[in-house]
Amino acid sequence: MPVELILAGNGPGELSGWIAPVARAARRTRPDLHLTLALSPSQFAGGRELQVAHSWNLFDRILPPRTCLRVAAGLEAVPVAEGAILIHLGGDLWLSGRLASRIRRPACALIETTLVVRRHQMFSRLFAVSAEVANELAAGGVPRDKIMTTGDPRVDAIGDIVFPDPSVTPRPDGIPTVSILPSSRDRIFTVAVPYFLRVAAALQSHSGAVRFRMIVSPYVSPTVWMRERDEAARRWPNLLVEWVTGDPWSAVAASDLVVTIPGTNTLELAILGVPFVVVVDTELVSVAAIEGVLEWVTRAPGLRRLRRAVLLRRLSRLRFAALPNIRAGREIVPELIGRWTPEELAKQVAALLDSSAKRDAIRAALRDTFAQPPGASQTIVDTALALAQSGLNTR
Repeated sequence: MPVELILAGNGPGELSGWIAPVARAARRTRPDLHLTLALSPSQFAGGRELQVAHSWNLFDRILPPRTCLRVAAGLEAVPVAEGAILIHLGGDLWLSGRLASRIRRPACALIETTLVVRRHQMFSRLFAVSAEVANELAAGGVPRDKIMTTGDPRVDAIGDIVFPDPSVTPRPDGIPTVSILPSSRDRIFTVAVPYFLRVAAALQSHSGAVRFRMIVSPYVSPTVWMRERDEAARRWPNLLVEWVTGDPWSAVAASDLVVTIPGTNTLELAILGVPFVVVVDTELVSVAAIEGVLEWVTRAPGLRRLRRAVLLRRLSRLRFAALPNIRAGREIVPELIGRWTPEELAKQVAALLDSSAKRDAIRAALRDTFAQPPGASQTIVDTALALAQSGLNTR
């Protein structure tokens, strides 16, 4: 029986952290299977997801967001193999469920929150990223035999990156290294990079020589990051800034400290066990994405104030902004939220950079809480293929 895996999701975090490792595991397991990527519409997508996914040379077919929406609405049909199964790997759960229903094939979903409880009937299996999530799903009313704890594919995406000494980041020339993760989306990148470079300049004035690594996501347009790089060289010629455009994790792992914004990358940093700080400048909050339909409504011209008000209100209701802190229910990594001048923020970062004890404590807490063995991607693929071959559909 011909076998097809349809991986559904969108956005930089889901594509690189979940979809890519699952797709690679599928190719290793069954080189002959048909692999489809369904890029569901997402307010968290930056616009280059299609190009990046094509560059991996993993998929036989990629369905763009417009096609996915038309299929889900019953306005378009796409042929699928008799033994096809859909795996939801991020994005809107309802849309993934509708896609599976329209093509009349079973579906599974990788789950890291309890939002699926209302829609679990749409899926034959739920893959929980942790035992805690599995227990929460069961407590919410999902049948235990539908839940499988697989672990998080992000572990497979990051790979086996370790320090020579797990408690010390090497400084071959004695200069500390700070990596900056500004964003995977053009509209945020262009705002965050100049802001963080002003902070970097202030940090260098405060702490002396510091090496900075600007981590450039493949989802950022080349013209955008090159323009920012050239402008940075003009405005801050004395800053030691390396623009990292290849594998980010080796560079990040060799850093003394990472500065970033909220997002999926905070969980990847937690899994890697690198000390980091999450920054939210409320003056720049308007470029962030909003959950739900308000994202699209507030993009209309003239609604910038409404957008800012909505985002600030939601931010004020959050106990934590960083996903590791949310998952742990306590502050493991520092969150610097507010209106900061570059000098004020630089002092906060310098305090962490100057204290190896504080950074070691963050590193130890992250590894104790988020360290996981690899293999989640393979487990997901094996289970989905078994379901596809058996023809099981318990929705």
